[in-house]
Amino acid sequence: MSRTFPFRSRATRRCIRLNAWLMSLGLGCSPDPTAGTADEDKDGLESGDTVDSSTAPGDEAGAVDPASRCSESRIGPPMLRRLNRTEYTNTLEGLFDGLAGKWSGGRMGPDPVSDLGFDNDAAILVVSDQVAKEILATAEEVADVVTSQGMLETVVPECTDLSDACATKFVGQLGQRLFRRPLTGDETARYLALFDSVTGDSDFGTGLKWTLVALLESPYVVYRSELGESSNGRFRLRPHEIATALAYGFSGEPPSSELLERAERGELESATARIEEARRLLATQSGIDVVRSFFRQWIDYHEVEDRLRDIPQFDEVRDDMVNETRRFIDKVIHDEQGDVRDLLLADYTLLNGALSEYYGFGGVEGVRFAMVSRPSEWGVGLLAQGSFLATRAHEGYSSPTQRGLTIREQLLCQPRSAPPPDVPPLEFDVLEATTTRERYELAHASNPYCAGCHRQFDPVGFAFEHFDQGGRYRATENDHAIDAHGSLRIGDQVLEFDGVTDLATQLAASPDVTDCVSGRLTLYTFGGASSEICAAEDARAELQAGAIGIAEFLARLAGSEHFIFRDED
Repeated sequence: MSRTFPFRSRATRRCIRLNAWLMSLGLGCSPDPTAGTADEDKDGLESGDTVDSSTAPGDEAGAVDPASRCSESRIGPPMLRRLNRTEYTNTLEGLFDGLAGKWSGGRMGPDPVSDLGFDNDAAILVVSDQVAKEILATAEEVADVVTSQGMLETVVPECTDLSDACATKFVGQLGQRLFRRPLTGDETARYLALFDSVTGDSDFGTGLKWTLVALLESPYVVYRSELGESSNGRFRLRPHEIATALAYGFSGEPPSSELLERAERGELESATARIEEARRLLATQSGIDVVRSFFRQWIDYHEVEDRLRDIPQFDEVRDDMVNETRRFIDKVIHDEQGDVRDLLLADYTLLNGALSEYYGFGGVEGVRFAMVSRPSEWGVGLLAQGSFLATRAHEGYSSPTQRGLTIREQLLCQPRSAPPPDVPPLEFDVLEATTTRERYELAHASNPYCAGCHRQFDPVGFAFEHFDQGGRYRATENDHAIDAHGSLRIGDQVLEFDGVTDLATQLAASPDVTDCVSGRLTLYTFGGASSEICAAEDARAELQAGAIGIAEFLARLAGSEHFIFRDED
């Protein structure tokens, strides 16, 4: 399946805007029935690393390069953003103290994934019939817990008696927290009418339960509104919409009462105030989790947990590898306030005793992780992480193809080219080769069916050949010296390097890499809304110049004009 970046058509934008209201009728619209499916060949390429880049239906509108830059920032269209599963779960557990551990969690199922690999793209996070059923089941389960004896008093403390006044407080207070804005008079009247109707045929508790179910099913709970109201030829987001965008964008959780109150007082209208709030949110544990989620989906380093490698100790350290990379990213992004260059060139990692023994360096003992310097031959930065390397390999040997593709696609935003038709299957096991590099050169470079595509990424992947299928350094393979020379074309420039450190150093100096990463971060933060626009060019320029780090770049997105205005077209 291809990794392309489809434009948002006007029809798609209209679908995004209308989907919440269609949901309230039990319907949903999908702008692209093929969008969001898993990229089947993203990790594996297990059949000799043959590459398939066929274009999926719906890509014919063209492709957007996340690395592209504009001369100035622009604003995007109004939109509705359905909460993804994590945001939905965080919303309910954050609003109902004591819910965690008493329910099975949001039942939306796995979120669809965009072509960029993200699970928060508004264009594909729609409410299908199945999702609507899952929302109803979740609402009923949550309502059972919240209205149970002993729980209701903590949710609405003022409800000391079973009266109409209690029901009014229940609807007003919970509605405001769930909708992230006060209910209108008509809305309050409709929910109280439902309460009266159910109570008339049953009892007070049952009436509250089904009133809460109706509240939880509302599009105003499931969707984040970024529609705004018309103002001088464009839409201006309402105060509660700004507060909601800040809270979910930088903490993955609903806005607090205090943040909503600040928004209503007009205290979030200035870029400075929004940036400061974004900084505060990013510094919380929830904010750190949001950043972690981006890196996890961008690099897929967690997938090492599911890999099998013919190394006896590997099974024992797979989870530790994930922890190593997560801690490494936290250290670079949050503790060091590092930028893309720091992410690629940091000369340290974080190990516990098991990993230190597995890799053979660091001298760490026990279960606690400690920061250690990397030996010079072990590379630097993200590209030398064991989880990164072991994920992109086969059970018994490394994979220059997978590793090279990752550099092109994830760090340079270069989608793979379509292969020629009728490429024959490759039988790697029958090739007479002494090293993995020689095997790949025989199978790909000398094969006219494969050479055209594989010359784009195999030479990049050869830089990683000092690392085996388990992410460990090796000086030789089968008693033959490793050749880690490689090359990479970026525009009109051809980079030549020897090994991972040399490759990382040259990538860190390339503006194309920072542009690709900043573009992906922007798309992720705005839920795909900026796929047609350049929403924060000033911030991207500062990141490019090394004036700010990645965490500060994310905060600066809150200061963009797109954060409070939308285009009426």
